[in-house]
Amino acid sequence: MAVKPVRTRARPQTFEGALEVLLEDTENGVILLDTRGRVLSVNDAARRMLLSPAAQVRGRLASGLLRTVVPGDDPVRDAFATSRTEIETVLQGERGEVPVLLRTYRLGRPPRVLMTLRDLGQVRRSQHELRRQERLATLGQLSAGVAHEIRNPLAGIGTSAQVLLRRFEPRDERARFVRVILEEVARLDRIVTSLLQYARPRTPELRSTVIEPCIRRVLELAGEAVQQSGVRVEVDVAPRVGPVYIDGDLITQVLLNVTLNAVQAMPGGGTLRYEVRRVRRRRPSRGPGRRAGDAARAGRGAAGPLIYQQVRVIDTGQGIPRGLLSKLFDPFFSTKPGGTGLGLSISQTIMQEHGGTIEVASREHRGTTVLLNFPLEKRHAERRAGDAHSDRAHAAHR
Repeated sequence: MAVKPVRTRARPQTFEGALEVLLEDTENGVILLDTRGRVLSVNDAARRMLLSPAAQVRGRLASGLLRTVVPGDDPVRDAFATSRTEIETVLQGERGEVPVLLRTYRLGRPPRVLMTLRDLGQVRRSQHELRRQERLATLGQLSAGVAHEIRNPLAGIGTSAQVLLRRFEPRDERARFVRVILEEVARLDRIVTSLLQYARPRTPELRSTVIEPCIRRVLELAGEAVQQSGVRVEVDVAPRVGPVYIDGDLITQVLLNVTLNAVQAMPGGGTLRYEVRRVRRRRPSRGPGRRAGDAARAGRGAAGPLIYQQVRVIDTGQGIPRGLLSKLFDPFFSTKPGGTGLGLSISQTIMQEHGGTIEVASREHRGTTVLLNFPLEKRHAERRAGDAHSDRAHAAHR
């Protein structure tokens, strides 16, 4: 029986040839910079992430190629200033935005820089992420049961405390302690409500809605906090940005949570900026929370990037330490004293139920940018809460 020969690459004869083979043999993007910050080499993986197919990149300044969504951020400058860096961020390439884990290494004297780009969109589709989602689902079910068990006795405590308060004179010292009980009951009730909302999110009622009024509503709700912190607000809506299919109340809730986080990160004042525009982004995989049947509909014509309407919420606050970025959406994780740690988890669930995404890019002492991405696809027709039954039936059939 004849054996079909297997084609192999020719053995590299030089160090440069060996380096080229190594660069093309990895799924991560790799970019090599010369001493002036210009591109010496880039592999196909990096091209697929950032560059249009015909782009000429050799000799280009990398600072113009590797731009992040954080204003003033310059990963190339940081790479030459430090022997090694590692950040999670969102790069703005010629093919659209892509979330990446960017690592840089300064080599030799005079220094060159080696950069590696790991597509976090691919990482999040890994088996590790699937297991994590299963654990979160179990945690959600447990949270719902605990919340229901707490709510009934909590209501009894609150009612009893209110009856007791009416029996005391306003100046009675005992009345002060009863008020403390009522305040703590109210705080616990807010936590229980958050637990229930995280465990059993409301089905969004999608309607054609313009996002800017949601932003204006959030600024009214957060007006006192914004004023007390001395924060200046800017709203920039690109021309010809039309409506998207969203649940206005739920998206207002997401924007309010993100806004309050931003204001709290600027206790000494700063700038809070909202930008609304259309962007191109790499197509995500079907993630948790997307509605049954989305995968089949999205599969048709799935090649190439998607067009999103994006809301950027940008602050000039303290930023988020690098080690905490990966934990932001974990339930019950909070950097704020007294926080429930559910605000961003609930916001992520709401965005996923809209078929969208929420992402955070931040650098310490340079501020934070939150990206809310709403896909502009025909499958997002008007949808009311009653439609959830048909979705669940479809999922059961599958």
